[in-house]
Amino acid sequence: MKRILAIIMVSTLLLSAASAYTDSFRSMTADPLFLSLLDVIKNGGSAEDAEAAYEAYAAQDISAVDRSRSEYHMVRYYKDMGNDEKAMEHLEKEKAAYAGIDSSASDLERRTAEADMVSAEYYITGRMGTGMQSSDLMKQLYKDYPDEFYVAIQEAFRLLYTPPIAGGSYRKALRIVNAIEKDSEGISKLDGYSLLVAKAMALSESDEFDESDEYLDEAVSIYSFDTAIEDIRKDNRRGRW
Repeated sequence: MKRILAIIMVSTLLLSAASAYTDSFRSMTADPLFLSLLDVIKNGGSAEDAEAAYEAYAAQDISAVDRSRSEYHMVRYYKDMGNDEKAMEHLEKEKAAYAGIDSSASDLERRTAEADMVSAEYYITGRMGTGMQSSDLMKQLYKDYPDEFYVAIQEAFRLLYTPPIAGGSYRKALRIVNAIEKDSEGISKLDGYSLLVAKAMALSESDEFDESDEYLDEAVSIYSFDTAIEDIRKDNRRGRW
């Protein structure tokens, strides 16, 4: 019996070590110019400042993958600022960057760029077909790369935004974000912020409104401009009634 227990314990430890989260996009999320761009657009900076930071980052010799992902953030920024025309302009740039991804990119990089691109288009248009495509891409990406910080967090958001009848589940989302939270060493500033928002949203769905607000407070101490945060706070206020 002791031998069996020892084998189980060793197997569990090996499984735990094998499932540590990784960040294959670390070079981008540690780039000072990319971080400067995020500081502007995720704190609600002016369009002039956003474009200046964007041009400074884009002027570098960056890969098509990184260019595509930076365009994704610009799409979301302009959509949140209410400028659909500029959001569409950057969506077209994102599509062009995606088309330029060559064989040097990994499967993860190429598919993440595709998932981001379709997600960005859905963010602008709200078309049901595009939304379903975005969900399917992320679901499959998570199936293949469950231990990537970015992928796992986006899968949590997918589960939170998808209606239960279509496979959404705040309980599953909460399990994912709790697992990441316990194994978050090396997480980037951007993914750390997204993790806090996802956790706050999952807690809100679990009727843990006070704890949800605490996570939102921590999130806005990193980046202050996110239209989803006020929506979650409103849900928390309504839930307390």
